[in-house]
Amino acid sequence: MTQRINIVLFGIGNAGSALINKVVKNRKDLVLERRLDIRFPIITNSTVAFYEKEGVNYSWEANFIQFGIPFKMDDVLNFIKAYSMENLIAIDATASQELPGEYLDLLRNSFSIISVNEKLETLPESFGKGVKFLADSRGLEYIVLPQQPGGKKAIAEKLFESVISIAEKEKVI
Repeated sequence: MTQRINIVLFGIGNAGSALINKVVKNRKDLVLERRLDIRFPIITNSTVAFYEKEGVNYSWEANFIQFGIPFKMDDVLNFIKAYSMENLIAIDATASQELPGEYLDLLRNSFSIISVNEKLETLPESFGKGVKFLADSRGLEYIVLPQQPGGKKAIAEKLFESVISIAEKEKVI
């Protein structure tokens, strides 16, 4: 049985777009070899979000430009709830100072979190410990990836590996 992983991607800059392209390129192998169907039901930049609809052909760049709409975090959470999505991973591929403030709400709504947000370094150590504690207490993952030498492809590779790692832990077959 194939397991669907739903990723909400915050940030479609270099790392975010490279991750999407890597997943799309490897989609068949992921399904056949690992029995994973990785989807991006919501993709955002700093101001707009694209919400994927079932049955719509997957061309994220064109769809994002054409169908992206302004959003708030409540919109994202309501969409996830309305479609009863499970196996949720939020990826913070932004440089936003505000998004880490949403991590606790994401965890409370059953998201594991993977972040490459360099602004986390400016937050007190207690912030990361608190987020990690809540993640652990809910059986979720909180992964912070350091900046990678090698640019967007290296970061996308680490993000991809982290997604696979979380998915494999979720399977428990």
